[in-house]
Amino acid sequence: MYSVKFTTILFICLLVPFLLRLMRYEPYPAILFPSGPQTVKSIQGKIKVEIKQLFAQNKHGQWRLVEPRNFMYPAPAPYLTNLIYKDMGFKKAKPKLFNGKYPVVNYLFRSQNDESTPQDLTELRTWIQERLEKNNYQTSQIKVATYSHTISTINGEILERELKNEKYYALD
Repeated sequence: MYSVKFTTILFICLLVPFLLRLMRYEPYPAILFPSGPQTVKSIQGKIKVEIKQLFAQNKHGQWRLVEPRNFMYPAPAPYLTNLIYKDMGFKKAKPKLFNGKYPVVNYLFRSQNDESTPQDLTELRTWIQERLEKNNYQTSQIKVATYSHTISTINGEILERELKNEKYYALD
């Protein structure tokens, strides 16, 4: 009988964070671990993947793909992908859960509701500009482009490349 009670209590305790995670909210500190790698559907020997890439203007004003290894050095190159997917670090405040009425909920989600301060934004812009200058790019703006690639599962060849979205960030 004790094991049924314990199992029921444990189920209820883990159900709440699971439901919050389904709504794209996760309390801090996280109770559930990351779900792991994403799966991709294969339809008629093709898969579709969205890729975000960082571009900057060279000294002649032409947009060029930024090489992650050179841009992020000495940090690992894969960190650039995380930076791109998080709006290059330009945080905007998310709407508060339950309109911010409950202090406990605000406290649990404090890491997700932070907004960048003007000092943080200045420091971020300076950091990006220094990296761009070091790699011989103009320091006025950057562009993040989202591409949809259709890839053949038979030979790995890119069959189609479609531009979905472009987002520009002014650094001056």
